[in-house]
Amino acid sequence: MQSNIITVIPVYNGERFLLRTLQSVASQTVRPDRLVILDNCSTDTSEKIVREFQGMKCELIRNEKNLGLFGNMNRSLEFAEQTRYLHILCADDLITPKFFETLVPTLESCKGYGMGFCLDERIDENDEYLSMSGQITGTADMIPAATYLAQKGEIANQALGGTIYKSNFKKLPCQFRTDMPILADVVFYAQFGKDCERIIKVNDTLTKYRWHGTNQSCELMPGIQQLVLDEWKTMQLIEEMRGGSSFVRACKLKGLFGVRSGIKARRVRQLGNVKYSRQIVAAGRNISGLPLWFAAQCVVHARELVVYGIMRRRRQPQNVFG
Repeated sequence: MQSNIITVIPVYNGERFLLRTLQSVASQTVRPDRLVILDNCSTDTSEKIVREFQGMKCELIRNEKNLGLFGNMNRSLEFAEQTRYLHILCADDLITPKFFETLVPTLESCKGYGMGFCLDERIDENDEYLSMSGQITGTADMIPAATYLAQKGEIANQALGGTIYKSNFKKLPCQFRTDMPILADVVFYAQFGKDCERIIKVNDTLTKYRWHGTNQSCELMPGIQQLVLDEWKTMQLIEEMRGGSSFVRACKLKGLFGVRSGIKARRVRQLGNVKYSRQIVAAGRNISGLPLWFAAQCVVHARELVVYGIMRRRRQPQNVFG
């Protein structure tokens, strides 16, 4: 039977937050027709939580073997042909009650592939506010594919749980890469976006993205390739989709990469790992080049002073990305 909206929740040992995630779906003013939980061979009580959940009907599918994070995400994409709108929600994130009510109408007139996404509020493991991903205006902006690709090439923020894909009962034209365990979603957005007839950004916080000590990004933090070099690889892959970079664009990306690497190096050093911080600096500086690297570090220090000094923004202690 065809559905209008299917939400898929990939989960692996998600007992700590899964119930709240399920409740956020059940609380929607416009509910998905199906709520599917893909259990990636959890060894905790995730399966029990799903089976005992009374908020709405859940379909529990347990993988025969652990497929890895993005392998399970790719299994989620298999539902695209069974629905008009596909939504993938991480088992530790939340959506606010009007998520579907707000996002779905923005893509109603889209006859082909479409994508809608929103701002996200970052919260910690105790549901306490950390930061916002953008300025709330309540407007819905249509983004040309070329502009969207340029934004993704700069690793522009977009929460997985804050995104819906209009598949119109068709198989999606791309999958998540399984060799980039932190940034595969950014590459996926770009690959899907270039085939979209319509891309809409709603400037409202309809999802809550959770930062906690067991985020996969935190767990993979010790890998230079995953944490640092894959960002540059992502930028280059997306620039190839755009047809290459001009000299000015290449310098902008190297400078941005220097800022992002500098933030990570600073946070890792604050967490007490000086040796690893120096390795991040070496890797980032090697790609940015000395002039752009030093300019980028001026931006990093100014940002630290303003955001965490003057503005006194709170951060999740193990988050090395901000």
